[in-house]
Amino acid sequence: MSAAALCDYLRGELPKVKAVGSEVGAMAQLTVGLANFFSENGKVANGSVMDELTTKECPDVRTETLKAIGMASFAEL
Repeated sequence: MSAAALCDYLRGELPKVKAVGSEVGAMAQLTVGLANFFSENGKVANGSVMDELTTKECPDVRTETLKAIGMASFAEL
């Protein structure tokens, strides 16, 4: 899994996650989506790896996604 692929996925999911309307619901939406993403891409990244990849590749998307789910990092998921 590349940082670009993860960022593309998050970029595409962000409108759906934001549309949920609650942080808990958004977190659930994202968690299920990420499970499917990693299943299809053959490698599961832990939250720390996701933080590292997204900080470098798409910090804006990372920030917006984390804000939507009410967390400071993906390591908290």
